[in-house]
Amino acid sequence: MIRNWLMKLNDKIESKNIPEWNNAYVAGIFCLSLFVIATITYVQVTLSKIEESVPLQIVAQEQAVDEIIDQFAVANNALVLAQLAEGVKRRGYIDLAREKIQQVHEALEKERILFSFDNLIGTAAIYAVIQPATYDVQNWLAQGISGLPPEASIVLEAASVRSRTAIDEAEKLQKQTSEMASSLLAAQAERINAFRGIMILVLFLLAGLAAVLTYYIYNRWLASRELERSELKHRRIYENATEGIFQVHLNGTFIDTNPAMATMLGYGSSHEMVEEVKSFVTEIYLDTEVAEKHLMLLTKGQYLIDEIYQWRRRDGTLIWGALNAHAVYDKKGTLMHVEGTLTDMNARVRAELNLRKAKELAELANRAKSEFLANMSHELRTPLNAVIGFSEILQSEAFGPLGHANYKDYSNDIHAAGKHLLDVINDVLDVAKIEAGQLTLTESNMELSATVASCIRMLSVRAFNAGIKLTSDIPGDLPGFLGDETRIKQILVNIASNAIKFTDKGGSVTVTAQMRDDGGISLRVTDTGIGIAKKDIPRVLDRFGQVQTTYARNNEGTGLGLTLVQMLVEVHGGEFTLTSEVEVGTVCSIHFPSDRTVKMAAAV
Repeated sequence: MIRNWLMKLNDKIESKNIPEWNNAYVAGIFCLSLFVIATITYVQVTLSKIEESVPLQIVAQEQAVDEIIDQFAVANNALVLAQLAEGVKRRGYIDLAREKIQQVHEALEKERILFSFDNLIGTAAIYAVIQPATYDVQNWLAQGISGLPPEASIVLEAASVRSRTAIDEAEKLQKQTSEMASSLLAAQAERINAFRGIMILVLFLLAGLAAVLTYYIYNRWLASRELERSELKHRRIYENATEGIFQVHLNGTFIDTNPAMATMLGYGSSHEMVEEVKSFVTEIYLDTEVAEKHLMLLTKGQYLIDEIYQWRRRDGTLIWGALNAHAVYDKKGTLMHVEGTLTDMNARVRAELNLRKAKELAELANRAKSEFLANMSHELRTPLNAVIGFSEILQSEAFGPLGHANYKDYSNDIHAAGKHLLDVINDVLDVAKIEAGQLTLTESNMELSATVASCIRMLSVRAFNAGIKLTSDIPGDLPGFLGDETRIKQILVNIASNAIKFTDKGGSVTVTAQMRDDGGISLRVTDTGIGIAKKDIPRVLDRFGQVQTTYARNNEGTGLGLTLVQMLVEVHGGEFTLTSEVEVGTVCSIHFPSDRTVKMAAAV
């Protein structure tokens, strides 16, 4: 049992595939890390591209250019109004135009420094159009044109046309810049939508990977817990087992033992035994040849099962033990070590030895008793026959009258007692012969109907005197029977005489025979006697067994009759059964095997 447990434990641990679990776990973590790194890199690159594609500076530049154009437009309107006005009003509009032109000029310088216009789309609109125009208008309003004063209508009209033309060209370029910004915004929107879709897919993939990894880790955790519980359970079994469990290297040193193994071999603990024993072969085995034989069998892949030998303990004493062991191989088929169990057989071996001795003594005593009784047959029967014979002479008064009537009664008592004692001795001697195996059947082809009729005639006087009806019912077509006729008569007479003895006056005893379906013959003796209680049947069938009743006390007997019947039936290969009911009667059945009928049929 322990050996099978060791094999199951080993298979269970291997079935967990711990290295594969670790490798797969590391691979999963590595793949997930790569995926996360790739996702982060993609997000950073994509966001950078989106940020680059967003025209924030262009939008801010457009706003600044719009303000500059608006101011320039105010200056242009002032110039137009100055053309229409005269005197002081014209001078006021010219000053307003100069102020706005100066503001435009300052704004251009400020925005150029802030937005680096030289590198943006608005460079043409500002430098190529507005800024030169501001220089021209400022010069014309300050110095005039070709000797004409700044207040001249022609100068004001030229400045107005110049500013208006610059404004129109700037607005045209501004429109182109807006269209370009719009296209950039559209491209940005497309990238954002694509990025959103990809990120959703990435999030789903991350969620899936996280779920797979979580499931994987959870299963691994469950497996580790189950393995821990299994190891704890089997460790408890291992530590608390009454059988010694061990693992030993091929060089003879112990890998591990349980406490029972250490205690069995006289060591204080498993650790102490593992440390002290350097060679299992030389220190534990009593015979090195047996050890070498066992090692040879184990290396060939065979099992050691109930190898009972004497083993050497720590103090040098010997102990009987049964060894069970097998070799353990790795996945490549390489022999690693040997493991097995050692069971303490001291008590069992002593019990078997004592039982064997007791059996031998009992057999010797029984054989001596049986041989004594069998050898005493002549010595017991001869004096009894003399007693019976002389009592019969006295009964018949062959040599003259006895002289007193009491002498004849005494001779009758002597004759009856001698006869009874002879019957008892015959039964005892027959039982002794059967037990000693000295009873030999004298088998012959016989007719059971004639044998039954002979027994009925033999017991008819006794039945008549007891007032009992003794009959037989034997089929006329009953086949022949192969057996010892004397012993068959002895069986029937013993059963029938018991039936007559324990049946009240007016009762009946019937002997029947019948063929069974299997071809065997059964004899049955049925009486209407006092019967036997169910609890007393085993006692009646036992040797010298009697039920203490009034009939038993009034009728002599030793209790060997039914015992002898059972033995004689068994010698013939048959079976004897007894069923009874108190105050109803008893049925004794004898079932002979079919070969006793078949042999007779074959002989005929």
